[in-house]
Amino acid sequence: MAFRAASAIPARCVLSRKLLPRSFALRRLSTLRNVPAPYPIIDVCPRPTCDCTPTPTGLDINHKLPIAGTKPPYAQHIVICTGRDDWSSRIEDEEGPNLAKELKALLGPKGQFHDPNRPTLITNASLPPTPPSRASAYLFPSFQHVPHIDLSPSGLSHFVNSSVLNDSPQSLQPTSTHALTAPMVLICGHGGRDQRCGILGPLLQAEFHRALDKNRSQSNVGAQVTLVSHIGGHKFAGNVIVYLPPGFCVDGEVTPLAGQGVWYGRMEPRHVEGIVAETVGKGRIVSELARGWTEWKGEGPG
Repeated sequence: MAFRAASAIPARCVLSRKLLPRSFALRRLSTLRNVPAPYPIIDVCPRPTCDCTPTPTGLDINHKLPIAGTKPPYAQHIVICTGRDDWSSRIEDEEGPNLAKELKALLGPKGQFHDPNRPTLITNASLPPTPPSRASAYLFPSFQHVPHIDLSPSGLSHFVNSSVLNDSPQSLQPTSTHALTAPMVLICGHGGRDQRCGILGPLLQAEFHRALDKNRSQSNVGAQVTLVSHIGGHKFAGNVIVYLPPGFCVDGEVTPLAGQGVWYGRMEPRHVEGIVAETVGKGRIVSELARGWTEWKGEGPG
C-alpha cells in the first residue's frame, strides 16, 4: 500500500482544485452511526499482527460513558512547536517567551481577535521550533506550517491576521507558510496536567513510530508524530488526533478523510497498528474509539 503526498497528486486523484479551505465547521456527533458519506466506518479496531507494549494497569480510564461526540468544539487548531514533551498544567503559565499565552490573550474571550463563531484550540507540541526562530507552529484546517513567528506585538497581530484569520490587509505581506503534504499524529502526553496522559502518551508515540516504520518500505511519505498538551477528555486517555492533509492519496486515490482530523480516545498501544492501517491507509474511522472529527465547509483559494 503506497501513501502519496499531496505535492504529487496524479490527475485522476484530484477531487477539486480548491484543496486549502479558509473556513472550517464542526460537526459534533451524538452517534457515529450517522456518519455521512464519504466517510467509511469500521466498527472495531483490527487486532495487531505483532506483540505491542502492554497497557499499564491501574489507570482510571472511563469505559462506561459514550465516547462519540466528546471532541471539544473548535473551528481551527494552532499547534505550537516547543521542543519539549511536557508543560505546566496550564500552558499559558510557562515561564519565558510563551506563544500559547500570547495567542490565548489575542484569540480568547477578551481578546482583540476573539470570534465566538470560530473557537480556536491552542496546543503545545514536542516538535522543535524551526531554528533559529523561537516560535513556529502548524495550523489546521489550512494544513500549513509557519516556520518563523515574530513574537513582537505587531508580529503576533500580523500572524493572527494573515495566517489564522486569513484577513490580512493587502498592504501587509502574508506570513510565510509551507503546505503540509504528510499526515500528522498528535498524542496527548501532558503529564503535568494529568498522569494518565503522561503515562500513555509516550507509549503510544513509540508504538506509532513502530507501526509507521513497519509500512515505510511500502510508502513514499511519512507521518509526523508528536506529543501535545491538553486536548480535553483525560478520562478517555489515550487521546489522539490524526490529521490527513488535503489531497492525501493512497494507491493513487484521494482518501475519504483527506483534509480532515479524526479524534480518538481510549487508545492503547494495541490499537495503534489498526489506526495506521485503517485511518491513514484506508481513510476509515474506527468507531469504537472515535470521539469525533473535524470537517471544513466552504471554498479555499483558487
